[in-house]
Amino acid sequence: MGDSILYRSVHLCTTTRRGSAIAQTRMCPSLLLDQLVEPYGLRADDLVFLRKSQNSVYRARRPSGGGVCIVRISEGRHRTLTEVETELKWVSRLAARGVSVCAPLPTLAGEWCVSLRQGGAEYVVACFEQAPGQQISPKSDDLPRYAAEYGQLGRLLGHLHRESIPYKPHDSSGHRSSWHESRLLCQDVSAMEERLGEDFCHSVATLVADLRQSLDVTMGYGLVHGDVSFNNCHFDGVHPWLFDFDNCEYGSFLQDIATVLYDSIYCRALNRFADAELHQRMLPPLASFLEGYFGTGIGTVLDESLIGKFFLLREAIIYVHYHRTLDVGSLPQSFRDGLEVMRRNVESQSHQVDVCQLLSQC
Repeated sequence: MGDSILYRSVHLCTTTRRGSAIAQTRMCPSLLLDQLVEPYGLRADDLVFLRKSQNSVYRARRPSGGGVCIVRISEGRHRTLTEVETELKWVSRLAARGVSVCAPLPTLAGEWCVSLRQGGAEYVVACFEQAPGQQISPKSDDLPRYAAEYGQLGRLLGHLHRESIPYKPHDSSGHRSSWHESRLLCQDVSAMEERLGEDFCHSVATLVADLRQSLDVTMGYGLVHGDVSFNNCHFDGVHPWLFDFDNCEYGSFLQDIATVLYDSIYCRALNRFADAELHQRMLPPLASFLEGYFGTGIGTVLDESLIGKFFLLREAIIYVHYHRTLDVGSLPQSFRDGLEVMRRNVESQSHQVDVCQLLSQC
């Protein structure tokens, strides 16, 4: 299985990374908040701060008995108003088609979202229904108990992908970027090139180039969520509700599958070390997930090699995220050791998980 270095500290943070960013939990000033949420009939005093990572997220109770809602405030991060509007239109369409997603809520004036420029920064505000249920957090030793949840997550993603195939927004100017143009692979890597190192950046570029050359954009391709994981789901019983489409983009359905494999199966199956039993712990949840996914009738072809490359690219994205949001030098040595293994995995384009073998056993 390769290195038996301590992984758990790093990958536990992967599954809870939205709350882990050092010095990123500051809230917007109340006066600014008032301006940002006023179009929804809300005030700063109505908001309960939840977290800040890529965006600031709040919970609020809508006026006139409108129920609980979630407010998302984006600051910078390469998102335009039209990109956010495209996201919200797609999510609204999915909700209307019966996909279990948290529908966007319009402003009092009927707008999809609002933007405000102040102090050289541009803010984009969106509001959503709150997902019913609660988050779940399977641990490595009890994954078989969550077979139903993994199966339902696969079913939800299959339903989403089926609805993505025919979806064509009317206004092409608002299209989201393609997966290889995402800020996570372009702006973030470029901004941190010196810290990441030449070999790491070259390997990421090679993975992207190989995938672009190999993908068939006429099959299993469309708008994808881009960040499907238990972090972005609530479960009402065993029924999942998906939210946080901020990273949605045009891409292969295989990348959504690879993200689930990495975030919600691999990272959950780790038990302190990447040990010899890791594959065996990953197999039951993966089999349940794929059974639910293909139970929807989706015709996605599971190209094991491509999923393996997307799996490595996901590790690269998480590695960059840590270096962008954390003071790495102040982290525990075990965490830094884990980051070093992640770096070597990406640079060598190999991994402790044999994705091809794993998929062939399902």
